[in-house]
Amino acid sequence: MLLNRFVLAIKNQSRETLRAWSYQCESIFAQRSRRIQQLFSFYQSVYGTQGLKQLWRAYYRRELQPPLRGMVMSAVGLVGLNIKRLGSDGFDWNKERLALSNFDMCRRDIEFINALPHNQLCERCQSKKMKYCYCQLGNQRCKKGQTKPSTSKEAEADAESSISNCQRPLDLDVRNAPAGSVRIQAQDDQKWEPYFSKNEFSIWRRQERSSLYSYKVYARFEDITADDFLHVQTDLDYRRQWDDTALRLELISEDPVPGSNSHLIYWEMQWPRLFANRDYVYCRRYIKDENKKLIFICNRGATHNSYPALSGKVRVTDYWSLMVIKPFRGFHEPGLHFVLTYYDDPGIPIPQNIKSWVTQKQMPEFLTKMYVATKNFACSRAIKMKDMFHGFALINDDYTANEQRGSWLGSLNRRKVNSKPEAER
Repeated sequence: MLLNRFVLAIKNQSRETLRAWSYQCESIFAQRSRRIQQLFSFYQSVYGTQGLKQLWRAYYRRELQPPLRGMVMSAVGLVGLNIKRLGSDGFDWNKERLALSNFDMCRRDIEFINALPHNQLCERCQSKKMKYCYCQLGNQRCKKGQTKPSTSKEAEADAESSISNCQRPLDLDVRNAPAGSVRIQAQDDQKWEPYFSKNEFSIWRRQERSSLYSYKVYARFEDITADDFLHVQTDLDYRRQWDDTALRLELISEDPVPGSNSHLIYWEMQWPRLFANRDYVYCRRYIKDENKKLIFICNRGATHNSYPALSGKVRVTDYWSLMVIKPFRGFHEPGLHFVLTYYDDPGIPIPQNIKSWVTQKQMPEFLTKMYVATKNFACSRAIKMKDMFHGFALINDDYTANEQRGSWLGSLNRRKVNSKPEAER
């Protein structure tokens, strides 16, 4: 009799223990699930969809190691994440990836930014009323096999000396990023000349072909961060909102190799009335050097079978641009310099006054809109973060499991006391 009562008591206690344990697990699991959902929503609001993808890739490459990496990828496959295979979109990234050596062309731009406190105007820049002079630095020539610029006029007139001889690798910290093979073809040995200065923009130009010029733009902004400036340029969804000249802006393909940061993009640009719109298919690649505190963005015209040239639009195929962004202090702190160098051949004759209008009016207006968009992005992100933190409950009342979470054994005792008949109390 005593044994039966003992066995019955163990069964009842075990049932209560299992019920409390199950309740505890359900409460904790529900709370953790809600926390994960809140974190994803928070980071997506702050960084956007593309930024969230980049954050996940960085974490995946640096933190997850086999076999945990394989387990996580299996879990991702279960939830139905669609990962494109190499070449499934008809674009061969192994052949068309932009080379990292393209960024070596920005060395003079970096030297120009670093030497700004001691910048002096040449005679031509003074006559054009420029704020800064790029000519003296950008037009320096080096003898073959040397990287130190020539100082004397006789050495500069030497047939063996050229501007391109001064180029040397930047030794950027690119970790395991693929090198790439496609190079930008620019007339490095042509001299830069001052063009005009307007507001915070200083612009120089260099002849690439007959009546065709590449342009170099310098500006500095003191109240935006380099990371936000990069995001505004690389987030296509956001650019559709602030760039009213972008009639179509589509991501065609993304390089599947980790760390490449390369994309193939289609862009249709609205032109004034009486002119056909211009459209581009181009590769974009950017890198961020944490050690040197530099950001580089490179674009170059490309082709894709799914985006052929259409009648009624002018396809621009000969196009490239390079940008270097240097923050005053850190990527997340306000203040930056940038130098943008770009060139495109419209493919059809355009009157010189139209070219001047595009360069002198449209380009500064576009860069100003980009600056305003960066300010608006930072402001909206701050508002979202404020709202998110106000509504972000670390422990929600619906999933606290009440006092049982602190002491579920105590809850068992309280349940037993509450379940006793009135006569036993």
